[in-house]
Amino acid sequence: MKRIIMFLAAAIAALGCSEGAAGEQTLLSIQVENPTAREVVLVYHGQMKSVALDESGAAQMDLSGYDALYAKLYYGRNFKSVYFEKGDEVTVTFNGTDFQNTFSFEGEKAPAVEYLNRVRLTALPDEEYALPFNEFYAKTVAKENDAVALLEANALEGVGNFLHMEKGRIRYAYGATLLMHSVGHKMMTRDIYYIPSNEYYDVLESYLVEDEAWVDLEEYRAFVVETAHVLDAANRQVTDLYPKTVAQMKYIAGRFKSEKVRNTLLHYLAATYVDRHGIDNIQDLENIYFTYVKDEVLLADYKAKFDKWDLSRPGKPSPEISAVDIDGKQWTLADFRGKYIYIDMWATWCAPCRREMPYLKALEEKFKDAQIVFLGLSTDSDKTKWEAMVKTGELTGVQLYLGPQSAFQKAYQIDGIPRFILLDKEGKIIDNNMSRPSQDATAAALEALDGIR
Repeated sequence: MKRIIMFLAAAIAALGCSEGAAGEQTLLSIQVENPTAREVVLVYHGQMKSVALDESGAAQMDLSGYDALYAKLYYGRNFKSVYFEKGDEVTVTFNGTDFQNTFSFEGEKAPAVEYLNRVRLTALPDEEYALPFNEFYAKTVAKENDAVALLEANALEGVGNFLHMEKGRIRYAYGATLLMHSVGHKMMTRDIYYIPSNEYYDVLESYLVEDEAWVDLEEYRAFVVETAHVLDAANRQVTDLYPKTVAQMKYIAGRFKSEKVRNTLLHYLAATYVDRHGIDNIQDLENIYFTYVKDEVLLADYKAKFDKWDLSRPGKPSPEISAVDIDGKQWTLADFRGKYIYIDMWATWCAPCRREMPYLKALEEKFKDAQIVFLGLSTDSDKTKWEAMVKTGELTGVQLYLGPQSAFQKAYQIDGIPRFILLDKEGKIIDNNMSRPSQDATAAALEALDGIR
């Protein structure tokens, strides 16, 4: 069993993150000898940034927007931990056939990178969560102190601001274990009636310091926003994501005095929610956000996340497709103008998609003489499997191959299939997440469309 600490800390840190204030350019240059993959991927704050290698195995990546940045650099399945600060110009080199042994980080922060790839923070054993909080706290502090002592023994003073940043990362990595003691204790003791002591809340309170450098740390941001929920007694029991997010933003807005800390955390919460859950009914969130956040970089990042969803709002023209039929003919949505379009996003490997097919056929039969097109868009990676299924005659309606990770799919923020979309006769969005054929509401909704018959 994986350790509770790793599971729970990851759950907290799963929130996405956005860039802070802009400043000097931070530039990463990459040179790969004997490339075995076509791109290098940097993973940080729950997001991925990739860059393609040119024919010589070279690439560059602009990492501006952070005062300090921890990340993992992936090449295929292999990775190394890396660290950058604002204004760094870094060169990474390695042999594609032996990434682990040839990886080289050239730059001022090389000693920090060497440390990060050699030293690992260790978790408390699962069984320690069964301890009373005071004992658990003492063991956690001892772990933190040991990690800091080891850090200081590596003589990293003067390597930029790394020593201070790493002490913050250590503190809030172990702070996450304290935050999750209540949940972990219930799991390990099976005491579902356990109530945290006042000491638990007092300790968490002591961790809510305002450090403008640490605000770039994923561990700090994740800990603070979740602790804001735990310490907010009036809203502690609120579990639905949107009201919880709004409550966290209110608490942070009223609690933090540093403009940079407060506004970065507010952006962290708001941008993450919008990025993952959309822009419907978010007025309370935006009232708080736009009251405090004025930084142009943060606002631009929020707008980019907002606009991804705005592309697929009802009433807007649908993003376009570029798809082919079984004969290789190219189709766009414009080819179906004058009729409603009921789109089925599916794939041959998708069992829920295939379970909808009998219901979809029945729906098509019910509306066979109506002004509506039933359009299947395959997201299969393997086009031949789609072709084989089309040739069986098992599928009805108009069947086109769109392929995986299309611009159309990204515009609709589709991360799971089947997904159904309803467009009007002009190609405008009626419903960007339409009910399935198997649901009774679907036939009724289609029947109610103006001019469908």
